[in-house]
Amino acid sequence: MTETLPKLLLRLSEAGDPAMLWGRQAAPHAGRDFERLLDHGVLVEQAPATEWDVCPACDCGLDARPIHQVNGRHIAVCPTDRRNDVVLGADDLRSFRIHSSALVREIAMASRFGGEPTPVAAGVWHLGETSNQRALFLALSQDAVLQPGLIGLMRSVARSSPITVIAPAMAADELARFVDAAIAIIPIDGCLDGNAVGFAIDLSTLESAPALEPHLVIFRQSQRVILGGNEVHVPQQPFKLLVKLAEAVGTRKGHLTPQEIEAENSGRSAGDLIRDLRNALHDDQKTLIRTRQSPTRYFLVLAPGEFDLRP
Repeated sequence: MTETLPKLLLRLSEAGDPAMLWGRQAAPHAGRDFERLLDHGVLVEQAPATEWDVCPACDCGLDARPIHQVNGRHIAVCPTDRRNDVVLGADDLRSFRIHSSALVREIAMASRFGGEPTPVAAGVWHLGETSNQRALFLALSQDAVLQPGLIGLMRSVARSSPITVIAPAMAADELARFVDAAIAIIPIDGCLDGNAVGFAIDLSTLESAPALEPHLVIFRQSQRVILGGNEVHVPQQPFKLLVKLAEAVGTRKGHLTPQEIEAENSGRSAGDLIRDLRNALHDDQKTLIRTRQSPTRYFLVLAPGEFDLRP
């Protein structure tokens, strides 16, 4: 089943700004609802792409390969083997920035909270009151819900009302901070009303938060990695990089630059180390470790609640 457009936009927003929707992802959702989001400024189309990802097993050393127009076709050119050239369609060249404030406004309108969502902190909004008089907040990204001082800011807005926060999944130790503060955390995934068209929140999901099971478990001292319930072997240098990427998820920045990676591993390029780590994790489709360009940076795609970094 195709992921609904509202859930797709919320999932992509979890990594923080700039959150991007690529043309190939958008294509199945073309139509009136998609055009409405463009009209409302939730999606803002960007300039056509000029670069494309390198081949999964490529050793060219590039972080991205250029897109050339050849005989009327757009081709992502492989510098080492033309058999790996990729002919791109019109959707491959398109991309849309997800405007976070407009997205939250769309959610509030669909959920009939009334009034404009109020910014509380970077990436966090007050949506209003639930039927049982709880102050409801929405945090789109991982960094937003983990930023220092957020609990105090929400309490000042909620006054004496109990607080519920809709947010990306988080690790058990981070979740414990909110539990200790008597704040309910509800994961974004599954919060939208599956029977409603659009972005309406299913208010019945605000009653309780389910337990979270990590997809990736990293043991620092023993250098073990459990992925999807199975142990995988990760060599020493890629393992150190994996730990650094996991640590970066809980920071405001959320990513590593090539310079930061190479400073920890003299004599090896960031591209080589990222490639070794992807190979060890069998991450051929780059669903765990992702690269962003201009400037180049690398980040772990998993949300804090989807992995656990242990001693």
